[in-house]
Amino acid sequence: MNEFDERYDIRLANVQDIDDIMRFIDIHWRKGHILSTNREYFEFEFREDENVNFVLAIDKVSKEIEALLGFVRASQSFEKMDIWGSIWKVNNEHDNMKMLGVELQKRLKELTGCRFHNRIGMNSRTAVPIVRLHLGSTVKKMNHYYMLNDAVEEYMVATIVEKNIPKYELKTGGLKKIDTFEELREKIDVNSLSSYPYKDEWYVRRKFFENPKRDYIVYGIESSTAKQIEALFVARECEYMQSKVMRILDYYGNREVLSSIGNNLKQLMYENDYEYIDFYNYGFEAEYLERAGFCLRDKQNKNVIPNYFEPFVKENVEIWVSYDSEGMLFYKADGDQDRANS
Repeated sequence: MNEFDERYDIRLANVQDIDDIMRFIDIHWRKGHILSTNREYFEFEFREDENVNFVLAIDKVSKEIEALLGFVRASQSFEKMDIWGSIWKVNNEHDNMKMLGVELQKRLKELTGCRFHNRIGMNSRTAVPIVRLHLGSTVKKMNHYYMLNDAVEEYMVATIVEKNIPKYELKTGGLKKIDTFEELREKIDVNSLSSYPYKDEWYVRRKFFENPKRDYIVYGIESSTAKQIEALFVARECEYMQSKVMRILDYYGNREVLSSIGNNLKQLMYENDYEYIDFYNYGFEAEYLERAGFCLRDKQNKNVIPNYFEPFVKENVEIWVSYDSEGMLFYKADGDQDRANS
């Protein structure tokens, strides 16, 4: 208990709070945001039975929500419960206590009992300085890798100043498309693949096979020697002006086997007319990505590999993450980063 508890009821949300949370998002976060207009999708993202994954600060006198912090669980495990933060907002129109938003961040671990609290997609001008200064978390920028289709003559999605086509290892790893969650369970134990944060099969099924707004593609990777699935990656096709790209959004299992499928990924691009394949990540070994034929988009690289498709914005985007414990892996679909906007 501290001075915040004298003015606010700080607690986890429940089903009875959903209408008020959606209204708060519409007024104080973004007018017409999908989470303020589509209750079905809101519940898909945040509801678990009677629980709703938000920390709320409710004024004890007005009974109004004055601040909120959403979160996404990576598993149903209590012992290995890892979470990502989501929408984080204080009502700045009212005279709320200073540092109320920071207080919610501090309460999140206590209220959820989570093992690790990670953040992804932070605003570099607002959230990043606060997290660094007041929460003491490590803040990093994700790496953005891409692989160009060298058969494309005119790129519509990307802006290519330098057509970098690195060599890749001519290994014979296997790539197996997995169409259903039942098929996935038959081929591999997802629970055994994850590390930090821990993502279980509940998360994978719900996020990638039951998502009402997204169509994902799941591939299993066979090593060139073992001939059995040692890793998975999740991807999604994005389109702009009748051009397509493939985005790798999540990865599970042995990271080194990625280096054996450069030829497979090239073939995928040719068969599907993808301009490129891109892969935001943090913690993934650069060596394995480079051996597969990926380039790093950095300050020296003048190419534009867009991140926003809804609506489309032709510009490079940096994605910031933070964590409190070393060894974390981050991917583009983590937390709420691949959430639909409409």
